[in-house]
Amino acid sequence: MSIQARKAEVREFFLKRDLEAVTDWAETVRNPLRILISLSYDSDELVRWRAIEAIGKVAGWKAENGLERIRDFVRRLLWQMNDESGGLAWHSPELIGEILVNVPPLAGEFAPLLLSYLKEEPFEKGAHYAVCRVAQFHPKAFGDDVSPLFESLTDPAPSIRGLAALALGFLESKAALTRIEELRHDPATVSLYDYRTAQFVQTTVGRLAHKALNKDESSEQAA
Repeated sequence: MSIQARKAEVREFFLKRDLEAVTDWAETVRNPLRILISLSYDSDELVRWRAIEAIGKVAGWKAENGLERIRDFVRRLLWQMNDESGGLAWHSPELIGEILVNVPPLAGEFAPLLLSYLKEEPFEKGAHYAVCRVAQFHPKAFGDDVSPLFESLTDPAPSIRGLAALALGFLESKAALTRIEELRHDPATVSLYDYRTAQFVQTTVGRLAHKALNKDESSEQAA
């Protein structure tokens, strides 16, 4: 079967959000992550996000047989975020974040590196998404210094303000509580991928700030 045919096959799984079928499919393919990566650039944004989600699941499955291959994969994604690589991988932060969620032993090694991309074009939103995603499940992976997120609380982009607030909530940053509180009435709209429903949801910066201050009420929509 050609690569294009395999892409079309797995794309159908994404449209149905059949992650079990994706994992079964991955067992029959020599290099499933390469095909899944290509689908993270699909013209359909929903397919892109479901591909990102699936890459995390497949990476988690492959990591059961050893971490080194997945560690090398994450390193390649980081390299592709460098101008010297010759081709920027715009969705690398989201991919790395999803992999770290599913491969906890690598979180401490790579999660802090995501903070360095919070203000680097074109990765700002993706890096905030990844940090927020990892922070919900592995907050200790970032260590003690999460101050790079503080500046994002006043960013002009609503998605970055909201994701920064929610991430700092998951990280239980007491130093950011006052700043997050100031965002509770921010009405700016934010569209996020909801991992519970595999759909996009519309929320506001204020609602995300509220969830940051009340983590027990937080959904998985941003993480």
